[in-house]
Amino acid sequence: MRNADYHEASENAESKRLYYIDWLRVLVVLALIPFHASLTYLRYGVVYIKEPVSGLASLPFLIIEVPLGDFFMTLLFFVSGVASYHSFNKRGTGLYIGERAQKLALPFGLGYILLCPVTAYIQALYEGFQGGFISFLPRFFWYDTYHYLGYGHLWFLLYLFVFSIICVPLFKWWQAEGGHLERIGAFFSKGNRLLLPIAFIVLLEVYLRPRFHPDAFIIAGDWANVSVYLSLFIFGYVYAADSRIQEKVKEYFKLSAVFGIMGLAALYYVNIHSQMFWSDASYLGVLWVWAKGVYECAGIIFLLNFRRLCLNRKSRALTYLNRASFTIYIFHYLPVNFFTWLFIRLQMPIFAKYLLVVSLSYLAVFCIWELWKRVSRIITSV
Repeated sequence: MRNADYHEASENAESKRLYYIDWLRVLVVLALIPFHASLTYLRYGVVYIKEPVSGLASLPFLIIEVPLGDFFMTLLFFVSGVASYHSFNKRGTGLYIGERAQKLALPFGLGYILLCPVTAYIQALYEGFQGGFISFLPRFFWYDTYHYLGYGHLWFLLYLFVFSIICVPLFKWWQAEGGHLERIGAFFSKGNRLLLPIAFIVLLEVYLRPRFHPDAFIIAGDWANVSVYLSLFIFGYVYAADSRIQEKVKEYFKLSAVFGIMGLAALYYVNIHSQMFWSDASYLGVLWVWAKGVYECAGIIFLLNFRRLCLNRKSRALTYLNRASFTIYIFHYLPVNFFTWLFIRLQMPIFAKYLLVVSLSYLAVFCIWELWKRVSRIITSV
């Protein structure tokens, strides 16, 4: 492809919004509610309230958790890399850093101070804490932060903000020397070279995951997640920058479906036979890290193709959900935790209880979004 043709194609790609990427982000955020609610009833996973079940009673929750837990955060970091490409090229370095601070660092700080203590207080009540909310705050902030999960699900905002800032020199270099991204696109769009970054991410999982699997997301020592998520963030940036890579991904649709199914089947097998698989030195631990790496990479490639075929168009539903998704992400764990605590002792089938929690949590987060939208309008009009 001639240089002029490349730039013309890139400009056309930039001007056309990737609606299937928006759909992927929205669907991942919406999946957080059933995912986090399911962890209450499984023996593994770090959540505020634990009432694990075993045997056949745990099967519905395994069916829900396994395909989400080993996949959706990798997809979310990839999608965030796509968004960062458009944001950086639209705003430039200074405005990009400011936008990242406003959209990520500020909500993280406010959420940790104002939202996380409320969610953790529900856990304390479940565990028998007798004091009021004010008397609980020192315990949350100073004495027992780790037990109450600290910044909880907001870890994603912290990681994404750090990734966005440390990648600025790289993005700036690519922007200043436009030929770099062109050469990267040319390299990975030839032959099967696109499999190289995929193989790299799988190998990161295989090598780092058994060595660094902390119980909480503390970025300084969480090298497996940092390495994998940062790689996918950069991969998303490169994917958004070059239409040739976007076209190349189409060639792996069927292959990604096959490997995705194989990886998911292996993950189900491991989860059924061991729920401490990350520390398992037997073949189950080895199978888990390989299956996790293959499944998450194949899943991203598959969904990029599937959603592109089915959902690459604008709609009123997408516009609404796209605007609501960040607020839903910030607040979703509060109703999940509250309704789980409220119904945990209720005498009814466990899965019916779970469906009740999920349904009411969806209702709550959309009510929060509508309220947030109206309050924001009032504030901006003053």
